[in-house]
Amino acid sequence: RNTCFQEKTPMIKIMVLLHAAQGRDWQTPPKGTSLKTLGEAEEQGLIEIRGEFQKRQFRLTQRGFAMVEHDRGRLAARRS
Repeated sequence: RNTCFQEKTPMIKIMVLLHAAQGRDWQTPPKGTSLKTLGEAEEQGLIEIRGEFQKRQFRLTQRGFAMVEHDRGRLAARRS
């Protein structure tokens, strides 16, 4: 077993983070969001991060906003 290899965050966790965002303004991440999830969402160009420790904030990038809007539309279409 390779202990150096870190598994990627499941996309579902990143989508939960994106769906929790209130618009595109700077905001506190949802309680329990790991640094790993934030880091991977930032790496994928979906969010920006600023601040340290308890003051950490995130906001959706245009790409992240478009992705969550598309997903909301897809979910609405499934319900109707």
